[in-house]
Amino acid sequence: MSGDYESDYIMRTRKLRDKQPLWDSFQDPPAKKTSGSDADWKKLQFFLKLFKLLVFLIVFAVVLATSVAAKLLYLYMAGNTSGSGSSGTKVQVCSKYLLLPGAVVVAMPNKLEQIAWVWALIFAFAAPEVFTFLRALRICMFKREHRPSGLEVALVTLFELLHVVGLALLTFTVLPALDLTRGAMLGCCVCFVPALLNLLTGTRIHWKSVDSLVLALSILAVMAQGSVFLLWPSMSSQLEVQLLAIPLLLVSFRWWENFANTHEAIAYIIRTIRCTRSRYHTYLYLAPLKIVVFATTAFLLHGHSFVEYFSLFSDAWRTHLITLVQSSGSSGSRSDELDALHLTESYAASSQANGSSSFIGTEARAQSQYTMQSNPNAVVYALMVQVAAAYLCHVFGKFACKIKIQELSYALPLILATPVTVALATLLAYLRAADPCSLHGLMPDYLTLQALAGSLEELGKSCMDYVLWLWPLWWLAQVWTCLHIWQPRNDKNAQTEKLFVCPWYCGLLVDQCGMMNRRIVDWSEEYLAIKSDLTTPRESVMALASELNASRDILEEDKIPQLIVCATMWHETEEEMMEFLKSIVRLDEDQCARRMAKTHLNGGKADDEYYELETNIFFDDAFVLDPRQCQNKRNPPVNEYVKTLTRTIDKAAFEVYGVNIRLKPPLKIETPYGGRLVWTLPGRTKMVAHLKNKDKIRHKKRWSQVMYMYYLLGYRIMETEQLSPRRKAVIAENTFILALDGDIDFQPRAVQLLIDRMKAVDELGAACGRIHPVGRGPMVWYQRFEYAIGHWLQKATEHVIGCVLCSPGCFSLFRASALMENSVMKRYTMVTSEPMKMVQYDQGEDRWLCTLLLKAGSRVEYCAASDAYTHSPEGFNEFYNQRRRWVPSTIANIFDILADADTVVKKNNSISTMYVWYQGMLMIGTVLGPGTIFLMMVGALVAVFTINIWTAFLWNFFPILFFILSCVYLKQKFQLLIAFVISAIYCLVMMAVLIGIIVQMMEDGPLAPASLFFLLVAVQITIAGLMHPQEFWALLCGVIYYITIPSMYMLLMIFSVFNMNDVSWGTREAPVLKDDDKDSPGDQEPHLPGWLNDPLLINSELGEISLMEQRFWKDVIKQYLKPLELSREQKQSMADGLRELRNMIAFAFVMVNAIFVLIVFLLQLKKEFLHLKWPIDPTDFVSFDRDNLQVGIYRQYKELDPIGLCFVIFFGLILIIQFIAMFFHRFATMSQLLATTQVDWFRSGGQFTDADAALELKGSAVNIARRLQRPKRLFDDDEDEHHYDELLIDNDGEHRESMVRRQTIFRLHETRNKQQSDYSNLVFNFERRFFGEDDLNLKNLALNRKSVKLLQERRSAAKFNAAATPGGTPTPKTGTRPPLMAKKVSFSNRNSMQLYDNGGYEQTEF
Repeated sequence: MSGDYESDYIMRTRKLRDKQPLWDSFQDPPAKKTSGSDADWKKLQFFLKLFKLLVFLIVFAVVLATSVAAKLLYLYMAGNTSGSGSSGTKVQVCSKYLLLPGAVVVAMPNKLEQIAWVWALIFAFAAPEVFTFLRALRICMFKREHRPSGLEVALVTLFELLHVVGLALLTFTVLPALDLTRGAMLGCCVCFVPALLNLLTGTRIHWKSVDSLVLALSILAVMAQGSVFLLWPSMSSQLEVQLLAIPLLLVSFRWWENFANTHEAIAYIIRTIRCTRSRYHTYLYLAPLKIVVFATTAFLLHGHSFVEYFSLFSDAWRTHLITLVQSSGSSGSRSDELDALHLTESYAASSQANGSSSFIGTEARAQSQYTMQSNPNAVVYALMVQVAAAYLCHVFGKFACKIKIQELSYALPLILATPVTVALATLLAYLRAADPCSLHGLMPDYLTLQALAGSLEELGKSCMDYVLWLWPLWWLAQVWTCLHIWQPRNDKNAQTEKLFVCPWYCGLLVDQCGMMNRRIVDWSEEYLAIKSDLTTPRESVMALASELNASRDILEEDKIPQLIVCATMWHETEEEMMEFLKSIVRLDEDQCARRMAKTHLNGGKADDEYYELETNIFFDDAFVLDPRQCQNKRNPPVNEYVKTLTRTIDKAAFEVYGVNIRLKPPLKIETPYGGRLVWTLPGRTKMVAHLKNKDKIRHKKRWSQVMYMYYLLGYRIMETEQLSPRRKAVIAENTFILALDGDIDFQPRAVQLLIDRMKAVDELGAACGRIHPVGRGPMVWYQRFEYAIGHWLQKATEHVIGCVLCSPGCFSLFRASALMENSVMKRYTMVTSEPMKMVQYDQGEDRWLCTLLLKAGSRVEYCAASDAYTHSPEGFNEFYNQRRRWVPSTIANIFDILADADTVVKKNNSISTMYVWYQGMLMIGTVLGPGTIFLMMVGALVAVFTINIWTAFLWNFFPILFFILSCVYLKQKFQLLIAFVISAIYCLVMMAVLIGIIVQMMEDGPLAPASLFFLLVAVQITIAGLMHPQEFWALLCGVIYYITIPSMYMLLMIFSVFNMNDVSWGTREAPVLKDDDKDSPGDQEPHLPGWLNDPLLINSELGEISLMEQRFWKDVIKQYLKPLELSREQKQSMADGLRELRNMIAFAFVMVNAIFVLIVFLLQLKKEFLHLKWPIDPTDFVSFDRDNLQVGIYRQYKELDPIGLCFVIFFGLILIIQFIAMFFHRFATMSQLLATTQVDWFRSGGQFTDADAALELKGSAVNIARRLQRPKRLFDDDEDEHHYDELLIDNDGEHRESMVRRQTIFRLHETRNKQQSDYSNLVFNFERRFFGEDDLNLKNLALNRKSVKLLQERRSAAKFNAAATPGGTPTPKTGTRPPLMAKKVSFSNRNSMQLYDNGGYEQTEF
C-alpha cells in the first residue's frame, strides 16, 4: 500500500508541478482578425456573391432576349427577300397615315428593296465569319499553331460548305415561302443528323446502361425530326416547300463531329481534328470562302440577274420609290379587294414586260397608284440589331459556360428561345394582319410580316391544316438531342476550344448553334487519352483498341491533383517564417476538411477542388560547420534558423487556431545530403524539412530546386515500377509543385485558383499569382506601386498577347509534366564557367526556369485573383542589391529568347513573331532607359527653371558621370552611399518638376503635348487602379514612385550593369566569422551539440530512409549536386571572366545611351527647324497695323520637339497596348472570381426535393467538415458547455453584472483545473464530434431542413457502420486521444508518399 500511495503522491505532485502557477496564468489569446492575405478577400466576398446573383439574372435575360431577337429579325429579313412571283408580295399598307381612310392600299414588290434585304442577309451571315477570321488571324499571329493536315482541311471544308449551302437554301427558298410562324417552328428542325448520330453513338456517352426507355426516346427524337421532311412538303404545291428536307439536312451537318464521337470507323479522324488547334489555319481561308459561297448561292437562288446585285447595290441602300396600289371601291370584302389588287399587280407586270405603260388609272374596278419613299435605315437597323443580338448571345453564353452558370443562364434560355420566338412571331404577324396600322411605329408599312392567319378562327384552322400541333414534338426532340447542355463537364474558365467544337457561331441560327456546338465530351479527358497517339499515324481500329486498354489502366486517383509544396529557406527571420508556416497550416486545414468531407459526408466522392497535399522545405546552409563550434562533422549542429523554424511551428498553429496546439516532435532522419525533419500537421498531412549540409550537397536556391525536382519527379514518379507509362503521364499531368519562398503569406483559395488554371489550360506549364510586397518605409511604398503597375499592365499584357516570361519563385505553381519535358530539368542542372551564362543561370533562377519552359513549348500565365504577400526590402541598400541581381538576369534571359526567337516561335503556341517584336520594344526601352530619363530631366529643368539647355545638360551630366566613376573605382558600400545622396537630390528636383508641370498645364492648357501626355499617363494609371478596387490605395504610393524615377530607372540601371560581376545573393547575408589569432584557448566558444542530440530535438524519434532512396540520393549528388570545389586559380579565372564581361557590357551600355542622348540632344538644339506642329488646340492671334489700318489674323501651333516625339511614339504605343490588354485580363479575372464564388443565400422551401438536399449537402460538405474539425479557440465556449452568463444566475442584478465583468477570473481557474482537451489532431476532432452523441453545431450554415435531415441520416449510418466494423472508429470522449503505439519508423516504400505519422494516430497515405 505504501508503494501505491507513494506513486499516487508522486503523480499528483507532478500534475501540480506541470500546471502553470496562478500568478502566471494570464493569457494572451490571438485576436480573431484576418491576416494580410485574407483581409482583402473578406471585404470582397459579399460583393462577389451579390454581383454573381445579378450576373445569373442578367446573363439569363440577355441570352434569351438576344437569341429571340436574332431569330425574329432573321425571319423578318428572309420574308422580305421574296421575288416577283412569290405569294408573299401582297403587303397591305396602313391607309390612315396616307390620308386614305377605309381604302385598301397594297405595296407592290420592289427589286431594289429585295436586293437590299439579300445583301443584309449576306452581311448578317458574314459577321460571325469575319469574327472567326479575325480570331484565327490573331491566334496565328500571336500564337504558334500547327499546320493542318490535308485530311483535316478536307473534312472541315466539306461539312462547313454543306452547311453553308443548306443555310442559303433555307434562307432564300424555304423561309420566303412560309409564314412567320412556320418559319420560327422550323428552327428546331435542324437537328436530324445530330439526333441520328446521338441514337447510333451518343447514347453510350450519356448513359452507362442503355435501357429501353432511353432507346425509345432517341428513336422518337429521330422520327420527330424526320417527320417534318414529309408533312409540310406533302401539303404544299410550292416547289420551295417540297424541297424542305434538303436544306434542313444540309444545315444539320455542321455539328456532326460533336455527336459522332465513339464510332469506330471515324473516331481517329474526329479526335485528330479535335485535339489540335490547327483548325484556325483552316479558317483563315475557310471563313472568306464560306462568305463567297453563301453570297453566290443567294444570288443564284433569289432569281434576279447576277450582275444586278452589284450594279444596283448602291441604289438599293439609298431611298427609292415604292409603288402603292389603292382600291377605291368599298363594297366587298377585304379579301376580294386583295384578290383584285393581285390581278392588277399581275396586269401591271405583264404590261411592263410588253413595253406598255405601267400606270393604270381606269380599270374595271377603279384603282389608283401612288408612290412612297422607302426607308433605307430600316434595312440598316435590322441588320445591325440582328448582328449585335447574335454576337451578344454567343458572348454571354460563353461567359455563362466559363463561370459555371450554364444550366440556368445558358441551357434554359436557349431551350426557351424557340417557344418564345414562335409565340412572338405569331403575335406580331397576327397583329399586323388584323390591323395594318398596329405596327406602324415599329417597322415601315411596305415591309411584310407574313401571317399564318388574319383571325383567330383562321389561326385555329391553319394549325390543323398544317399539323402544327406536332411542333411541340419537334421541339422536344431538339431538347432531347441537346440534353448534354444540362450536364456541363468543363473546368472553370475553360478555353473556347474546350467549350465549343467550332470556334464561333452561326449568326442566323444562333440558338440552335449554341446548343449543338457545345461540347459533349470533355476536351481534357479526350486530350489526355490520345495526345500520345497523335505523334504517329496508325490504323483507326488499332488506335481505338489501344486507347480503350489505356483508359482501363488509368485509375481515378491518378487524376486527383497532387499538390507538393516546395519552399526554399535560408536566413528568414522568425516573423517571416511565421507567415509562411501559418499559410501551410491553413492549407493543411483546408485539405483535411476536404478529405473528411470526401470520406464521411460525400460517400467517398471528392469535390471538384479536392487535392492531396505534402509540404517540403529545403533549408540551405542548415548546419554550423565552423570547426570552433562543430565537434563532429558527421553530426554537426543545426544553425539558429533551423531552431527558429522548429520553435515557430507551434506558434503558427496557435495563431491560426487560437488554441495551444502541441505537435509531436518531428522525426529526425539522417540522409546523404544532411538531415530531414518530418512533422505531422494537425490535418495529418506531412511537412518535411530537408536540412542541407553544404559540405555534402550543393547549396543555393537553384540547386535546391534541382534537388526536389529529381526527388519528387524523377525518383517518386519515374522510378515507380508498378506504374505503366500511361499512368505516369497522367499522374505527371496532375502533379503540381507549388514553389514558395520562406516568407510568403497566402490563403488556400489562392492555390486553388492556380490549380483551376492548370485544369483549364492543358499546355500551361507554370502559373503565378499577384505578389504584394509587405513591410514598412518609403522603399516598401515604392515597391507597392511598382508591383501594382507591373502586374496591372505588364504581366497582364504578356498574359493576353503572349505568355508571361517570368513566374516568380516566391509563389508559383509548376506542372510536373512540363518540368519533365526535354531540355528543362536536365538543362537546369547545367554548371557553366561562361560569365554570361553564370549571370543568366544563378542570378535569376526563376526567370531562367521559365525561359526553359517557354523554349520547351509550355505556357506561363498570370492569375491576378491569386494573391500572395511577400516581405520586400525595406532599406535602400538592400533594395539596390536585390535589383542588382534581378536586372542583369532579366536582360540576359530576354536576350536569350529574342536571340532564339525563331525556335521559340516554332515550339511555343503562345509566342508569336508579333509578341517577340513587343518584347523587343520593351528591351530597347530598358536599355535606353537611362538615356531617356536623362533627356527627360534635361527638358524638365529647362521647362521648370527656365534655364539654358546647356546648363540643364551639365547639371545632369556631372552627377551621373561622378556616379559612373564611383561604380568603376569604389566599393559597393560607397557606391550605394553616393546613389542614395544623388537619389535624394533628384527627389527634390522631381517635386519641383511636378509643380512646374502643373503650372505649365495651367498656362498652355491640358491639350499641349507635354500636358496631354502627362494627363493620359495619369488617367491610364488611375483607371487601372479603379479596375483593381482592392489595390486602389496603391495609387497613393505613386508620388513616391514618381519622384524616384531618376533613381530607379537611371542610377539603378547603372549600378546593376557596373556590378554584374558580383554574383553574391546580396540580401539576407549572414555575418562572416573572422579568425582572431589573439584569442586565448580559454576564450574559445564551447562546441554546440550535434543536431541529433540538440535539446530541441531530444524527444524526437530517430528514423531512417530506405536503401533505394539512399542509393538515389548518393547517385543524384554524385551526378548533379556534388559541392563545387574550385581551386584558387579557378575562382580567380571566374572572377576575371565576370569582370571582363562587366567591362564589355558596361562599355556597350554607356556608348549606346551616349549615342542616343547625343543624337536626340543635337536634334533638340535644332528644334526650330526640326519639329512637328501640334495640331490640337492652336492659339489664334489678332494684330492691328495702325499705319496701314489692316487687321491681321494668324494661327500659331505648339511645337512637338524631338524629345517629346520620342516619348509620344515609343512609350505611347506601349502604353496603349498595355492599357487595352489590361481590360481583357480584368474580364478574365472577374470571370475566374465569379466561377469560384458560390451564392448560398437562397434556399428553396416546399419544392426542395431530396435531390436538391443531396446537392446542397455536397456543396456544403467542406464547410461542415471545416466546422467540425476546427479546434475550440482559447476562452471560447465549447459545443458541450454552457455559457458563463447562464451559470451566473443571481437575483441581485448588480452582483450579477459585476460577476459578468469579472468572468475572466473564473475562466482562468476553470482552464487551470479542468482536464485540457487535445485539439492537435483535426481528424480526431472531426470524428469526436461527428461520431459523438451531441448535436452538431451547424450555426451560420444556411442548410435546408431536408439537407440537415440527410446529414443526420448519413451520420447515423456512419456510426452504425463504424460500430459494426471490427476495429471501427469508436466514439471517443472529450479530452482524450488514441493511445500511442510503439512502432519502428522507416521509409522503405518509395512508391507511396507515406511518411511518419508522429504518434501512430492513423495510417495516412498520399
